[in-house]
Amino acid sequence: MIDFRLSFTAVVGCVLVVAPALFAGCGGKKEKRANVGTGAGAGPNELLRVTAKAIQRLHRPALNPEEGVGVRGSDIRVAFTGEETVADLEIAALMPERSGWNSEHLTLLVSGLLSQVAEAAVDSDLSGLVLEDFHSSAFVPSEVQQRVLPGGIKILTGSSFGPSGADLSRKLADLRERVEGGKRASVRFKTVAIDLEGQGEEFSTEVLVEVVSSDIDDRLAQIDAVWQCDWVGREAPRLAGLKVMSYRETHVPGVLYEDATRGVFANAPSFRRQMMHGVGYWCERLTRVDDMHITGHQGIAVGDVNGDGLDDVYVCDGGGLPNRLYVQSEDGTVEDRSAAAGVDFLESSRSALIVDLDNDGDQDLVVATVALVLFLENDGSGVFSLQGGHPGSPGPYSMAAADYDNDGDLDLYVADYGAGRSSSGAQGFEAQSPIPYNDAENGGRNILLANHGKFRFSDVTESVGLDQNNTRWTFAASWEDYDQDGDADLYVVNDFGRNSLYRNDGGVFKDVAKEVGVEDMAGGMSASWGDADGDGRMDLYVGNMFSAAGNRVTYQRKFEDSRVGGDVVALQRMARGNSLFVQGAKGGFRDKSMSAGVTMGRWAWSSGFVDLNNDGREDLLVANGYLSNTRADDL
Repeated sequence: MIDFRLSFTAVVGCVLVVAPALFAGCGGKKEKRANVGTGAGAGPNELLRVTAKAIQRLHRPALNPEEGVGVRGSDIRVAFTGEETVADLEIAALMPERSGWNSEHLTLLVSGLLSQVAEAAVDSDLSGLVLEDFHSSAFVPSEVQQRVLPGGIKILTGSSFGPSGADLSRKLADLRERVEGGKRASVRFKTVAIDLEGQGEEFSTEVLVEVVSSDIDDRLAQIDAVWQCDWVGREAPRLAGLKVMSYRETHVPGVLYEDATRGVFANAPSFRRQMMHGVGYWCERLTRVDDMHITGHQGIAVGDVNGDGLDDVYVCDGGGLPNRLYVQSEDGTVEDRSAAAGVDFLESSRSALIVDLDNDGDQDLVVATVALVLFLENDGSGVFSLQGGHPGSPGPYSMAAADYDNDGDLDLYVADYGAGRSSSGAQGFEAQSPIPYNDAENGGRNILLANHGKFRFSDVTESVGLDQNNTRWTFAASWEDYDQDGDADLYVVNDFGRNSLYRNDGGVFKDVAKEVGVEDMAGGMSASWGDADGDGRMDLYVGNMFSAAGNRVTYQRKFEDSRVGGDVVALQRMARGNSLFVQGAKGGFRDKSMSAGVTMGRWAWSSGFVDLNNDGREDLLVANGYLSNTRADDL
């Protein structure tokens, strides 16, 4: 890999050399090693020989403003023609007032008004935001049902909201007081639907409401509600009426989880230097030549690499930044052992697994890099040696391990998001668009690598039936014996379209997702198996993207009139959010997402079943977010 000295900080790491060609994500020719199985029953080995070459990147020379180095602008003058460029037209299409999207223009207006409501004090004059005959239901149910969960968690709900005569600022102050103590509660709104079918100047919006605070003794409280807001006026909207559609109030007696990041990584300076900067910071310092991409799809793996009974963590990173292995000490802090362990690769790495591949009792390492899927053997002390790399996945994103054929060895499923690199070096949807958006089949090819022992692996995807529906944009996969027949089945989660559930019948797979009701056509990101209803059967939670804008736009007549393919309902589903599928007695699944209230996971990535409060019931934890912006009031 060429060292362009693009980092401000000294970066030490390893690049991969694939015999006989250099292969560090630069399009080098890949040559397979001949099958070298030895002994009875040995399988073919398709791993390439790989070695790691250590390199060191030096500090970039500092610019000296006194010498005028690097501070002068270009002397080239570009004449202004007055005509709109392609970029200007694209920007205009995103501006509601110019593109004719009245629904989005009104959403911006009322969102601004709601922001004023959120900041209002008890004595604030909100008369300029509401009509004289403004009417509203009570903000809190007249009859409240309370449930107390283990750990003292209290949940209050209700569905009866009588009329209320108090003014808006007083009602909002009363709502805050239910959850605030030593600190003023914050109020945030998100408009998720808009109906323009009212008479004349009238329209309505559906708004998610979140009120959050903490008391002086660390007691936590939160209100989640849904409001229907009725407005009058398309140019200068005013609030005419407000109706509370749902209400939930949660009180927790103490802090359940604390952010221990800085304390845990206090003895690992590399974490602060490298991980405490966002992807935007590094994209200003490393380029696409290094395989640094602004989307930043890198994962982690957790496992005990040195056999001391403590979990360690392996962190993947973008191209040009070394992957890191942080090994845990008895006091709970970690140390950076990346270089000593031989795993500080500089190739862009999407994901990793810490698993025992050779059944010797210690945890080995698999890393999905832009170059190859790397296989590394653990010597038992947390030091790894490269055993080879498989080239069958040109753009691996995530991996999942299971013994699909019940032969005692862990096999590996590798998810490939896009269909490789373009001639310009772009990957994924940067290289080509998913077509069609809601049911794309121009993605990458996932592979199943069978483990033949002694770090011999081969691609058996086609022979076991996993090439069926294998051209989609896969983000993740999850193994589970959902039908309880003794072998591992596989659920594959695809972005831009439908998912697959491959039922395993004695080592041969069949996609039964449509048959059992779990295709879930959406922006799939993750999947987790768990028993949601306590009936002993495995249920499925799928992480997708919830889009407030999508929920507004796809229900507008203007949008429906613009579609010629009859895909409006499918695109509405794309914006709905996460899905919960509950398994029935006969093996089929029912979509319980809406009734369970689990769709709004924001821009969801990883999702998991976990019993957070030790009450014997599995809760849901959803990791969400994307590129950050400066808005602090968006829930």
